[in-house]
Amino acid sequence: MKPWILVLFASLSVLPCAGFALPRADLPAEVKTLSVNGYDMAYVERGSGPVLLLVHGALSDYRTWSALMNELSAENRVIAVSLRHYYPERWDGQGNDFSLDDHARDVVAFIEALDSGPVHLLGHSRGAGVALLAAVMQPARVRSLVLADMYPFESILPKDARAKAEMARRSAMAWDVLAQYEQQDTEGALTTFVNHVAGPTAWDNTGEAQRERLRSNAWTQLSLIADTRTRMTCDDIARVGAPTLIVTGDRSAPLYGYANDAVQACLQDVSRSTIAEAGHLMFQANPTAFIFEVQFFVADH
Repeated sequence: MKPWILVLFASLSVLPCAGFALPRADLPAEVKTLSVNGYDMAYVERGSGPVLLLVHGALSDYRTWSALMNELSAENRVIAVSLRHYYPERWDGQGNDFSLDDHARDVVAFIEALDSGPVHLLGHSRGAGVALLAAVMQPARVRSLVLADMYPFESILPKDARAKAEMARRSAMAWDVLAQYEQQDTEGALTTFVNHVAGPTAWDNTGEAQRERLRSNAWTQLSLIADTRTRMTCDDIARVGAPTLIVTGDRSAPLYGYANDAVQACLQDVSRSTIAEAGHLMFQANPTAFIFEVQFFVADH
């Protein structure tokens, strides 16, 4: 392992981390918090009925879902969370409590604290990995599961040459991003990641308001390498009994296709949907189709 990476990982693993409370004065008016595992998890909600819990992906937070909240809440109490150390917290990368497993445990604790029974759980990308882990940890807490472009757990991806090549491309990107952080080039790191995920000109085509959202979550990329190495097996996934919908975009990168296929092969009750004219951020590119697929699935379960 490269010496400076040891320093980065040390910042995530050796410093003590006490409970964290978000100052009320620093929160936007619509944001609520719920104490889970010693951390005040921020969230917004809308509507009433069975809970539909939304879990964002990398470099994101509860604001990811803002444009979808009204329509998704037509028949459901829709709750969008910000995972530990994402905005509205202003995290500096310090502590020992930032991993997929930590976030999954927080989601389970959040569901338990809501005390509203099993929930419909939707996760996107890294958030899909969190949602799946939460469902594995506590299957009875999940009424249905929606995975939008599954997170690529290395341990369950196919071993063929094409899948390995895609994973190697992602790993190279992750090391580049971490090197840019080491050089204190936050803007470069964000550009590298966004262009890898959403296309070579994605950062140039991103408006300043969205760039500010990404910057507010910049330090959360420090787990890029460790996240893909999170333990996950087909036997683990088979514990999930909830009906599951896997959603992708017809332009999503091949790696997500391999991840989606790998998870589908392990699930008991699974269906698939492809959003037209959309890539990895399918709920932004074609929100109407995405909302329709989610609402139809949730209403049926």
